[in-house]
Amino acid sequence: MKPCSRAVKHSGNLLQDIGFGSKNSVASIHGTTKKLGKEYKDALVILYSKSNFQPVAVQKPSENGTYAFLGLNNSIKFFIVAFDNNRQYNAVVQDNVVAK
Repeated sequence: MKPCSRAVKHSGNLLQDIGFGSKNSVASIHGTTKKLGKEYKDALVILYSKSNFQPVAVQKPSENGTYAFLGLNNSIKFFIVAFDNNRQYNAVVQDNVVAK
């Protein structure tokens, strides 16, 4: 066997390239996860691109249920799906989200 070397390069927190141009500014999406009206941290929040239905980023909410997706293109529409890790409730979807 011939040894090989691999270099690890930082790719940021986005799972796919969502394209930036001179007209597109860096924007963000933020929100909170709640269960029965109270902050809920045991969830998984996934940001998807509406154009190709591919995941862009994945977040776990903080202790107080807040999440944020940073460094997004403001000309792309997204949808967000939040899954309950305890599997007590169905997933929640927020559609036509635009980063600001």
